Amino acid sequence: MSSEVLKQIVLRLVDYNIVAHVEFIRTKVRAHLIGDYILDIYFNKTLGKYSYTLIKENKRIMGWDNAPHHISLKSYPHHFHDADGTIKKSSLSGDPLNDLSRIMRVVKKFLKLWKLN
Repeated sequence: MSSEVLKQIVLRLVDYNIVAHVEFIRTKVRAHLIGDYILDIYFNKTLGKYSYTLIKENKRIMGWDNAPHHISLKSYPHHFHDADGTIKKSSLSGDPLNDLSRIMRVVKKFLKLWKLN
């Protein structure tokens, strides 16, 4: 079940020093990060859909998802929306328990660049 996976995500997120607190909102997990950033994690195992979105002030900064609309990418349907607005291939598998560490590495690097870590 998707909710069981999301509960495991919550348990893993609290171990990251950039995470202030985590909440479970219906079909997603919201991690409140340092610097007033938010990381929203949506996962639906039945539909095979996911998205990970870094947000600040209600604006998407970067994100990963598998919506099937960037067919030219080698990683289709998996793709990454970079902070500069470009769409790039993604190395994510679609399994949030495996992908979380990759996502958090990128988010931590981004926050460090902005001197928030």
